[in-house]
Amino acid sequence: MSFAVVDFETTGILPSYHHRVVEIGVTHVEDDGTITARWETLVNPERDLGPQSIHGIRAADILDAPVFADIAAEFADLLRGRVFAAHNATFDLRFLHAEFERAGYWLHADTPSVCTMALGSSFGLGSSCSLAHACVTCSIEPGLSHSAGADSYATAQLLSHYQWTSSTWPGWAEYWQRTAETGRAHAYPTGRRTSTTAKPRAAVSASRVSFLERISTESVRYAVEGPAAKYTALLDRCLLDGIISLSEGAQLGDVATELGLTRTAVHGIHRDYFVELERRAWADGVLTEDEKADLRAVGALLQLDESDIAAAVDGVRPDVNLPASETFALATGDMVVLTGDMMRPREAWEAELRDRGYLPHPTVTKKVKLVVAADLDSLSGKAKKARDYGIPIVTEDGLAKLLER
Repeated sequence: MSFAVVDFETTGILPSYHHRVVEIGVTHVEDDGTITARWETLVNPERDLGPQSIHGIRAADILDAPVFADIAAEFADLLRGRVFAAHNATFDLRFLHAEFERAGYWLHADTPSVCTMALGSSFGLGSSCSLAHACVTCSIEPGLSHSAGADSYATAQLLSHYQWTSSTWPGWAEYWQRTAETGRAHAYPTGRRTSTTAKPRAAVSASRVSFLERISTESVRYAVEGPAAKYTALLDRCLLDGIISLSEGAQLGDVATELGLTRTAVHGIHRDYFVELERRAWADGVLTEDEKADLRAVGALLQLDESDIAAAVDGVRPDVNLPASETFALATGDMVVLTGDMMRPREAWEAELRDRGYLPHPTVTKKVKLVVAADLDSLSGKAKKARDYGIPIVTEDGLAKLLER
């Protein structure tokens, strides 16, 4: 036995503010990286459900779901003899301890854990990489985002990828063995199982990925490490719905204090985050009015200077961390792939491309120069392959700008 990969969906970001778990996903990964079991359940938090637009759980879904105390013993059995693993494990460990303590179980403060987010820096992902971006980069199907069962399974596949990738690296076999042994020696609480059974969530349609979530999904912040990475991951979570409430602001302040971050350090993190958001807004070569509105809103939420916010929406592409596509241009004979349902008929785009000397192509190969997607967040096979090959992806507006040049 080796790892129990856990994901919680919650009503907020800090259990000290009376936030609760609303869904649990557990996936077992063995020493050799093999995935052997999955378990998930909704949990009645006995309070409001928090950001329902993010996790997609409705009040009707949890009316007959177990409370945590009803499934605590079964959950503990799933953890026993294994290392607790999660993507941003610090977040999930807070809720693990809070829920067990509320249910009357004692849990040792030093729970052995592995964080796939923190490990990302050793695998070329940065240590504040979102689960969705890590999965796309490692060719893993992420499933329904913000579903505990799907996120747990995706994290388990990412952990397996780490294990297999590092199998021949010096020192890593000993690391995985030593980590697994700490899990076997750790004591989780025992209790009597109830007759209550787990209740997996019914099928929930995936919501459209918002522009604000795109920074979490696609950005790779290699320079963000340690406490700053943990704070940034919580900031991502808070901004998924485009709002940082007064309560969330206070919670972020508490987390910053807990992590030892000064006011100056937090301001620097906020500014770097905003610069990255601006860079992502320009990824397709166009800054729309909606994106400008998002930038203004986030800049205000992060309490940035008016000059910083004004500079981000002035219509001038930033010269900070410019992607290679800044000097990108199509040449006669270049192959271009179109994917997704577009505003302009695809036949019209293909005809214009041919007239200008370019070659519309049905599939993505390494010889393709550009992929045009209806949605930059597309998880289509063509978009995934383009990311794997490092081929630029633009929207229809981005293509129009390139053709104007």
